[in-house]
Amino acid sequence: MTQSIILILFLCLLLVVIVGVGYYFYSLVLIDAKNRGIKHPRFWSLLAAGGQNGSGLLLYLFNRRKTTSTLSPAEQQKLKRLKQKIYYLMLLLLFLFLSFIFLLFY
Repeated sequence: MTQSIILILFLCLLLVVIVGVGYYFYSLVLIDAKNRGIKHPRFWSLLAAGGQNGSGLLLYLFNRRKTTSTLSPAEQQKLKRLKQKIYYLMLLLLFLFLSFIFLLFY
């Protein structure tokens, strides 16, 4: 009984972390697309962040290579903070996933 409650708790935490990574990735692509002057930056951000196999990100990167970046130092710092948040959340995601697998089989 308590093991199933712990497993459900880990699944909920995994879901929250996955949503957080997706949101921060969306924000990262949105800032980049706006600064590069790409038309419909929200569409490209949603496309890049929403794909399961990375095809949306590849399409965005192909579209992005035709433009130049005009990031200010403040925007560069904001992108750096977003990347750090994504790294930390992915590390937490790995830890939660491994803990979930460990609890599931032992």
